[in-house]
Amino acid sequence: QPLPGWPTATQPAVSAPPTGRPPGPMPPSSGYRPPFAPHGPFAPHRPHPPGAAPQVKAPKPAKPPKPPRERSSLGAATFSLIFVALGAVAVLHLSNVISVSASAYFAAALATIGLGLLVGAWFGRARWLIALGLVAAAALGTVTLVESYTRVRNFDGNVTWTPTSHELLAQRYENNFGDAVLDLTQVSFTDRETRVTAVVTFGNLTVIVPPNVDVTAIAEIKAGDAGIFGTRWSGVNGPSRQVTDLGADGAGGGKLRLNLHVNAGNLEVIR
Repeated sequence: QPLPGWPTATQPAVSAPPTGRPPGPMPPSSGYRPPFAPHGPFAPHRPHPPGAAPQVKAPKPAKPPKPPRERSSLGAATFSLIFVALGAVAVLHLSNVISVSASAYFAAALATIGLGLLVGAWFGRARWLIALGLVAAAALGTVTLVESYTRVRNFDGNVTWTPTSHELLAQRYENNFGDAVLDLTQVSFTDRETRVTAVVTFGNLTVIVPPNVDVTAIAEIKAGDAGIFGTRWSGVNGPSRQVTDLGADGAGGGKLRLNLHVNAGNLEVIR
């Protein structure tokens, strides 16, 4: 006979009340717990379903190479024009049409380079002209600075130059329009050899020298009259002439060499 409380064949066993938790091992109450990430970084790699190809991004098409730039002829053309400009200045200098100094050559070269760069802003390429222009600008500034200490210029009107010492005497005097007088009587030329150039484009030029200095004057007058220590001549496009005068005391008293040019007008050298 079965004991009291034991199930019999006709009486089902009493099951535990449901707890709402799937059967399985109970998680530990403390310590390490596995992360809950069914599709996270711990999920195993799932292969693509059969018949579905993986999506691969198509590579970007490579950019076609840029075509090589054609070589510009602007630089060579500008460089050739520089020599043309220098030649034009040299022709004006040799023809004595106008008075040309050394700075005029650099100015002509710089102007030509500037024109080439201006054209290059729209047509052609010649960046190396920038470096050439900087060199020409530096040379022009240097030559102009030197000329400012060795030349006195007066563009228009009547002028009288009266240096009071040999240190204040310039190497070149110029006047474009008007009469000019170069008074050298206050300059001491003793034991010195001095060269002075005087140019007048349109007008009269008079040079007054000290009584005892030995003077050699090389004079050129294109149209007009010339008188140097009593030697006179006139004409048009005549050759240059050289006149030497040692003064009343003869040789001694220093040497002065005058280079005189008058394009149209009269020239006079007196003591």
